[in-house]
Amino acid sequence: METIESKKLVSLRLKKAVGLISLLRDEIDDLKRRLNLVEMHNEELQDLYEKLSADQAALDSAIDSSLDSVDLDILEGSFNADENEEIEFAEDFVVSADAEDDDFSFDEDEEF
Repeated sequence: METIESKKLVSLRLKKAVGLISLLRDEIDDLKRRLNLVEMHNEELQDLYEKLSADQAALDSAIDSSLDSVDLDILEGSFNADENEEIEFAEDFVVSADAEDDDFSFDEDEEF
C-alpha cells in the first residue's frame, strides 16, 4: 500500500515540476521578448540623442557666429537718452516686481 501512495506522490510531484518548468519556460520567453523590445527602444533613443547632439552643436555654432557678427558696443551706444531711461525703468520694475512676489500676501477683506 505504501508503494502505491509513494508512486502517487512521486507522480504528483513530477506533474507539479513539469507544470513549473513549463511556466518558467513561458516566463523566460516573455522576458526575452521584453528584453528585445527594450533593446530596440534603447537603440531608437540613442539615435535620437545623437541627432539632438548634432542639432545642438549646429545651434551653438549658429549662435556663436551670430554673436561674433554683432558688434555689441554699437548696440549699447545706439539708444538715445530717453530710450536709455525707459530701459533702466523697465529693468528696475522687473527687479522690484520679483522682490515683491516673494513678500506678496493677499488680504481677502481688502477692497480694490
